Amino acid sequence: MRDDRFKLITVESDFGAGKAGAALGPQALIEELKVKNFDAIDIYSYLNIEPRYSEPSTETPHGKNIENITSFQQNVCRNISEVVQVGKIPFIFSGDHSSANALISGIKDHYANSRLGVIWIDAHADLHSPYTTPSGNIHGMPIAALMGHDHREMAKNQPKEITKKLWDDLKRLGRRRITPKLQSNDLVFISLRSAEIEEERIIKKENIACYRPDDIRELGIENVVSLTINRLRNCEFIYVSFDVDSLDSSLSTGTGTPVEDGLSLSQAKYLMSRLLQLPNLIGFEITEVNPALDTAKPMHKLIADLLIEVFKDLRPT
Repeated sequence: MRDDRFKLITVESDFGAGKAGAALGPQALIEELKVKNFDAIDIYSYLNIEPRYSEPSTETPHGKNIENITSFQQNVCRNISEVVQVGKIPFIFSGDHSSANALISGIKDHYANSRLGVIWIDAHADLHSPYTTPSGNIHGMPIAALMGHDHREMAKNQPKEITKKLWDDLKRLGRRRITPKLQSNDLVFISLRSAEIEEERIIKKENIACYRPDDIRELGIENVVSLTINRLRNCEFIYVSFDVDSLDSSLSTGTGTPVEDGLSLSQAKYLMSRLLQLPNLIGFEITEVNPALDTAKPMHKLIADLLIEVFKDLRPT
């Protein structure tokens, strides 16, 4: 039985990543699901959002490719807002994680006065800005953009003026130019285990809920999910972003930044199953599958199998 709550959306960009190939992830996932006759959501009638590349006017080392990213995210934001307006829940296969800023901004554009919770299932915190980034890759910045943060008090970079201007546009993405879109009390990290010192300071200062591998082992994944839902109990809507590097690196290297000591498949399945049943779910994203990086144990095959198992359990008996 098809779950008609969802509209499948592919966001096929790896502009924000340090390694090419994540843009191929959404289509690889769809093709694998077709081969396996997955029919729990409509994988044939999907909205495909592709970027158009143009040569940047200047190099922006502290916000690599930020001109193309800003233009692309404006388009993504508009499309997501339109999907939400017709009452569908976006189910998203995205390339690199920088697009989450646009996806959540599109939802916030429609529900401007609603409190939005975000569950960030990821090895990384993605709390950097152009002022603190060690790499310049914008897939490490979407949470900072959503929270409207620069963290200039910790600055170790001096971004160019064009970077500053476009970073401000990313923070204010959407027709309503809302910033911040996300409050620290409404954010939960799960499976975080790779964060720079600046990000750790922010997590501590902002008192952001964070469940690391040791917490998951001690509490159990069931309690982690229950505590997460309770933390966000006052949010009208909840958005879930699942970066595949939240999984343990032993499962696959088919993502840009694998990290050991991550989630097991059974933990990931439980997480997805519980969170997909949230009555106030407003978006579910799977991101950073990179078919170019792993041919021995392809991540898109693993994630396709995981989704099949998850939706099988969600179906009424």
